[in-house]
Amino acid sequence: METTDLIGVVFVVLGIIFYLALGTRLYRSYKISAKKQTLYLSLLLLFGGLALLLLTLEQLVLLTNAKEASSQTIADAISIFQYSDIDVFWVGFLFAALAWITSGLAIISANFFTQSFFPDSNKKLLLVPILLIATYLVLIITSPFYFVYNGSDWSPTHDASTTFILWILFLVPLWTVSFLFLYLSVSLKRKGVSAWRRVGWFFLSQVVLSIGFTIEVLSPSSFTTFFESVGITVELLLNDALWSISARFMIMMYAVLMWIAVYTPDWAKGWLGASKS
Repeated sequence: METTDLIGVVFVVLGIIFYLALGTRLYRSYKISAKKQTLYLSLLLLFGGLALLLLTLEQLVLLTNAKEASSQTIADAISIFQYSDIDVFWVGFLFAALAWITSGLAIISANFFTQSFFPDSNKKLLLVPILLIATYLVLIITSPFYFVYNGSDWSPTHDASTTFILWILFLVPLWTVSFLFLYLSVSLKRKGVSAWRRVGWFFLSQVVLSIGFTIEVLSPSSFTTFFESVGITVELLLNDALWSISARFMIMMYAVLMWIAVYTPDWAKGWLGASKS
């Protein structure tokens, strides 16, 4: 195993622990306080932790059972419904599909969490991310795919047009959360409300998560393939391992950043506008 691969594994393992631990703690707090914001954030973290765990299981199954020479091309693309028997790629895709579903639920929970800061009249807007994520999941799970080994891990890949549509369906609800937190933070700052600092921290945390989730769920190879297709030859941008390790670090850090926001330690209270104990 390469050093970068090992570092990536460490980030994933830590991410799973951080997400599930903080999500469980928040859910227990919700059972006591019955605050919906706490519930939404706990679900975001729990679903996010499960997504990381499922992605890990997907790679574990494929790396230990699939041969590098079995890497496929678009000519091999088939729908999950066309499989005649259960093989290693069928099992790998099953874990990948479950990871997409839990990731989608995490994004929907994030949208619910963000909307909880706005008036109840805005809640109907939640239909947009719900419909987009539902469409994304149906398309990514049912469309023909093929598995590509990029030297460090395996990625289920779709044709270019399907991938482009998936990007739109996934990125809009994912990044909507960041933009809403940015809008709310700026609005509160203009009104002189000290809470703008904490909301701004949510914004920065969500940007970190959004970048990481975008890379990981859509797979690093999607990005390197894109840059190659448009003629960009910068080596760092064409390095799957670097994309992967960066994504996993950012996803792991989101749980740390949210812990700081929710259970603010004394050293961070000045940043977030909270009174020190």
